[in-house]
Amino acid sequence: MQRYFIDENQINEQTVIIDNSDVHHIKDVMRFKVTDNIIVNTYEGSVFETEIEKIEKNRVVLRIVKSLVNDYQSLPLDLGVSLIKKDRFELILEKTTELGVRKIIPLNTDRSIIKINDFDKKHERFMTIVKEASEQSERSVLPIISDFTNLKSLELDKYDYKLFCYARENSLNIKEELTGLKKNHNILILIGPEGDFSQTEISYLLENGFKSVSLGKTILRSETAAIYAVSLVRFLLEDQL
Repeated sequence: MQRYFIDENQINEQTVIIDNSDVHHIKDVMRFKVTDNIIVNTYEGSVFETEIEKIEKNRVVLRIVKSLVNDYQSLPLDLGVSLIKKDRFELILEKTTELGVRKIIPLNTDRSIIKINDFDKKHERFMTIVKEASEQSERSVLPIISDFTNLKSLELDKYDYKLFCYARENSLNIKEELTGLKKNHNILILIGPEGDFSQTEISYLLENGFKSVSLGKTILRSETAAIYAVSLVRFLLEDQL
């Protein structure tokens, strides 16, 4: 059943009003009709099955049929990704959201080719992408998009696994390194930019408990590496969630 995220203030007793860009999606993309059922999710985690009562030019009126249990579990995985070209970074946001990532951390690294001076505006765009990806994949909790940060500002104490993907030298095999992974473990995986992490950054990460892991014998683009790493964690935890 199609799902849409809403603010709590869009609910008035048993009525839900949708009056944003989702109106176009309901009317013109999904072509829903009166009496069709859809699911609405609040950003706070409440889930409701609703029935369409009215479809107007600029709004859709829904009636809450029943509350649903929100039993969705994100992967216990936070993904730090160096800023890369816009379309590729947005692909990471979309696909890792679908795969179940818990948090995405945009990183400023030595070899980042993208610089951001208006992160608030970018953050709004990022949240739109993960909202739409969450609706499409029927996850009922949005991933967190953290503030733009650098490696030395990462909070590292809570993680059981701290890995960074590195295609050179004698990196460990990521699958072997994650042997024994459980759903109650917290994982942080970092993906570098197109030029990879600098030697200074690698030294810092190793000194702070990170392990360098390989994603195979071929050199992957940053967006491919991010999707591969999250897919592997999902595969390893699939039966536990």
